[in-house]
Amino acid sequence: MRKEKNSIPSLPDPEVSPTERAFHIIEMTSQLGRVSTSEIVTALGIPKTTVHRLVSNLEEFGFLEHGMERGRYQVGPRLLELATNILAASTLHGPIHALLMELSRRTAETVSLGVLRGSEVVYIDSAIGNSPLTLNFQKGHRAPAHCTSSGRVFLANMEKKQLDAYMLSGPWEPITPYTIVDPDRLRQEIDTVRKQGFATNDSEFAIGVVGAAVPISGRNGRIIGCLSISAPKARKSLEEISMLVPSMQAAALRITKIMSAIEGDEDDAEVEAKPAPRRKRT
Repeated sequence: MRKEKNSIPSLPDPEVSPTERAFHIIEMTSQLGRVSTSEIVTALGIPKTTVHRLVSNLEEFGFLEHGMERGRYQVGPRLLELATNILAASTLHGPIHALLMELSRRTAETVSLGVLRGSEVVYIDSAIGNSPLTLNFQKGHRAPAHCTSSGRVFLANMEKKQLDAYMLSGPWEPITPYTIVDPDRLRQEIDTVRKQGFATNDSEFAIGVVGAAVPISGRNGRIIGCLSISAPKARKSLEEISMLVPSMQAAALRITKIMSAIEGDEDDAEVEAKPAPRRKRT
């Protein structure tokens, strides 16, 4: 079994390039969640002025951003976008799509994989159920975050300042008569999602359609995607859809493990391709 790599990188070698140091800062931040410049200085053994310059460059390009705690940094939107792009690309290789197909066969409903792009959920893969009146979310289909189960899972996993900024974009246009458009009401729904770990939806995006969604986490525990199931209300009630959540969560965990294996293979390839350090002359 492949062991998880959780050790903080240490770079005492003065010949390490600035690019490699920047990648190690990104790796350290993704593993720990939030880091300070002093922690980076200690871990990498480089001057504080160098760390400030590297962190500033990474922040400028969106790979890092200021966290809620003063003086600490976390992964930025550009890095999260790269993670979701890896997830999207990996569905082409088979294992993740096979999981969607398996879950769709067991539930007889449409199963979809979505990522967040701005204020919308973009569905990057799906498996269509074999029951009559089955819904069909094609690859590339977009839906607003505020009125979908996947969107609310993403909102529930946002940092407070990011969620507050999103709430300022409301009230929103109703998609159906049942769409929650008031920011205060939506915040209450998001609090419920955060507590229970999944989201449900009843006719807010499409009349007569119920759905549920669970988060898919990356190796660092941060959300990178959502797994959702939708069905006509004439065939499944909201309660029946909610009963499928444990199966969805199990599938989401398997997707996380597949993603970790894919990313781990890429890490191994990078290590194997890395040239041996030069010997210093004595």
